[in-house]
Amino acid sequence: MSSDGYKNIILIGNPFSEPLFTVTVLARESSKALNSVPAAAKVIKIADSYPDADLVAAFTGQDAIVNAITSFSVAEQLKFIDAAITAGVKRYLPSEYGLDNNTPTARELSVVFRDKGLVQDYLRQKVNEGSSLTWTTIACGMWIGWSLRNNFLGLHYPTRTITFTDDGRGSFSTTTLANTALALNRILLSPSTTANQIVFLSDFATTQEELVQTIERLTGEKWTRKSINTAEQIPALQKAFNSGDQFAGYGLINIGFTKGTYSGHFEPVYPLRNRELGLPENELEQVVRGALGEVGHPGF
Repeated sequence: MSSDGYKNIILIGNPFSEPLFTVTVLARESSKALNSVPAAAKVIKIADSYPDADLVAAFTGQDAIVNAITSFSVAEQLKFIDAAITAGVKRYLPSEYGLDNNTPTARELSVVFRDKGLVQDYLRQKVNEGSSLTWTTIACGMWIGWSLRNNFLGLHYPTRTITFTDDGRGSFSTTTLANTALALNRILLSPSTTANQIVFLSDFATTQEELVQTIERLTGEKWTRKSINTAEQIPALQKAFNSGDQFAGYGLINIGFTKGTYSGHFEPVYPLRNRELGLPENELEQVVRGALGEVGHPGF
C-alpha cells in the first residue's frame, strides 16, 4: 500500500475481499444478499429509504465508498454523495462497471446509462464547488462469464441460442470480474493517480459473432442464431420500459454493449489502464473456457 492508500472502506452492493482493508458493508434492512460478505466485515443495516442522517453516520470514519448498487437504482447515489461529503469521506467510486456513460448517444439510449452519467456529472460538480471528496469510476466493458451465467450479450446458454444485435459484428470491450476487482483494489491501495478520473479497462474486444464461434469451437456444439433489428427494437423497448417493463430496460442495456456504437468499444478511443494497474493479460479463448466452467459445461 502506498502512503496515501485507503484503509477503511465501506461497500454498498456486492462486496469484495481484500485483507489490507478494514471493510464495512452497508445493506438495506430488506437485503437477503449478504451470504458473500467477508467474514471479518462489519455489516450496517439501514432502512430501504436510505435516511440521510443514517448514511452520514455509516460513512463517518470511512476513507472510501465503493458503490455497486443495482442498475435501475443508480440515481439514488446522489444522496450517498452528499452524505459522503458531510461525513468527510475521501474517495467515492460510483456504481459504474460498463461503458462510457458520458456520451450523448448512450444517455439517449438507456435511462441507466443516463443516470450513471448524471452521477458522474454530480461528482464533477461537487469537485468544482470545492469539495474535498474525490471520485474514480471504472469502465470495464462487459464480463463474459457473468453474461453467460445471466443470459446477457444475447447469449442464452440453456437453449444454446444467441440473438445477434443486427449482424452481431459490433465490437465491445470486455474485462474479467477478477481483473475488475483487482483494479478496484489497486486503485484504493494507491489512489493518487486516479483521482477524479474514469479508469478504462479492457482485456480485449470481441463481437457476438466471434464469441459464439469460439464457444462452438471449444464445445463442439452448434448454437442457434437469431437477430434483432435495432431500428425497430430500440423505440419498442424504450416505449415498453417507460410503461414499466424493467425487462425492456435490460434489452436496451444489451444493445448498448453489443451494437458497437454506444461507447462500449474502448480500444480505438480511450487510454486503457490494465498495464499500469498490473492486471494479468487475458485472451478470448481462455476467458470463454473459464465462462463455460462457471456454467458447469461438461469438460470445463
